[in-house]
Amino acid sequence: MFIGTEKLTHTYMPGTPFSTEALQDVSFNFQKGEFALILGPSGSGKSTLIQHLNGLLRPTSGQVIFDGAIVGSNKRELLHLRRRIGLVFQIPEEQFFSESVYDEVAFAPRNLGLDEKVVAERVEEALQKVGMQVNTVKSWHPFRLSAGQKRLVAIAAVLSLKPEVLIFDEPSVGLDPAGKKNIFNLLKDLNQKDGLTIIISTHHLDEAAVLADRVLVLKQGRLVMFGSADYIFAQRKRLNELGLALPQVTEIMHSLVEKGLPVSTEVYTLEQAKSEIKNIKRRN
Repeated sequence: MFIGTEKLTHTYMPGTPFSTEALQDVSFNFQKGEFALILGPSGSGKSTLIQHLNGLLRPTSGQVIFDGAIVGSNKRELLHLRRRIGLVFQIPEEQFFSESVYDEVAFAPRNLGLDEKVVAERVEEALQKVGMQVNTVKSWHPFRLSAGQKRLVAIAAVLSLKPEVLIFDEPSVGLDPAGKKNIFNLLKDLNQKDGLTIIISTHHLDEAAVLADRVLVLKQGRLVMFGSADYIFAQRKRLNELGLALPQVTEIMHSLVEKGLPVSTEVYTLEQAKSEIKNIKRRN
């Protein structure tokens, strides 16, 4: 197991009248290098789960496992874990500390005590990976950037630690279509070119589904579906019962099957759909 949980349970405010069980006996594993999705309706426990994966929350019972070892509660172990597993929040401002883009991206490597020359190299490399030039943006104020630019700076700040895993809570929320496309192209490159394991908690499948290797679905804190992307997205009825919609193009392919057309439902992009429809024409 590279990263996952065994019988993970988390209760907020235990022993009080406001006690809430956010996760209940959740067990799963993602493999190294996978692009994984965590799905579920609002209140299903998605954000609680991803905060366990890099040690921001501690289990009430059960355990988190990373790289074959149980994640402990020792402060030094948790700091080491967070260098290897980066978490990008849904609202980038929540992780900003500094008054310039340069200092924001440099914050984590400086905290490691790295030489300033090495810090500068990491800042430049991280910004380049997200499509920004250090000489252009280094003096910009992070809080005055556009939504898309804030997201890119937040990702660069995490990349400066050279993590092995990147976890995102709704990476495309608040972005326009061009911004969403840019973010998912970046995540694709980080996964396929740089070999990072990518884990995304999201409601938006139109961009993410085509990239996914494995999918986990939560409902009211329980794991209700887990498997390959093709397997999960073939369960249209079950997903609809859970209040989850398939990517729009996949919904269209399911509708064509219901009308008797011999097309695949393992389709997540317009290009794939066009190819399927052309194949019908050739057969006819």
